[in-house]
Amino acid sequence: MQSSIAERSMSRINQMICKGLNQGKLIFVVAVFAVTLQGCGFKLRGTQALPSYLNNVVILTQFDYLPLSRALDTRLPVYQLTSIVGEKSIPEGIEPTTVVIIKLQPEELERRLLSVFSNGQVAEYELIYSVKYDVVFPFSEPISASMTVAREYQDDPDQVLAKSRELELVLNEMRAESADRMIRLLSNQYTQALASIEQRKINRLGQPEAVQQ
Repeated sequence: MQSSIAERSMSRINQMICKGLNQGKLIFVVAVFAVTLQGCGFKLRGTQALPSYLNNVVILTQFDYLPLSRALDTRLPVYQLTSIVGEKSIPEGIEPTTVVIIKLQPEELERRLLSVFSNGQVAEYELIYSVKYDVVFPFSEPISASMTVAREYQDDPDQVLAKSRELELVLNEMRAESADRMIRLLSNQYTQALASIEQRKINRLGQPEAVQQ
């Protein structure tokens, strides 16, 4: 009887040890995975996209209203960035060295035919949403960029109103995706801006000083 109890106790202890070892291995693997991703420059969605001191983003557009600016305004706080929309310049009271400026060009939407019904009406097409923009970091030259998002869309001539609403929802999703991608690109663009600033410093140091008469 005592031998049986002892065996069950040892079995439970072994199970606990194995479980602890497995958990330890899991924690180790997760830690290594996280370090590897960080080393590759990967960032989880929603993490800070820029250094903490560079936390204001001014969104400039040619028009007073642009749907993409609203999408950026919604998504920037998710990345710990303050969105400033509707201003034509940096608002008073905000230090210019803490500001990134995004200048949006008018968005474009292209429809590419994919298939038709037997009666010749459009059955399916591809929506291609694109926008060009400039990013300006403190003390750096503007960086030009573009963003393109594509979606397949099925049309139905018999449900015009419902499909019109669905199309607007799809467009909003494409704008939201574009906004997310634009924000995540800021980190790489910031690195590019720093390299450009450093290169300008090197070029100035390498230029001979003007001889005074």
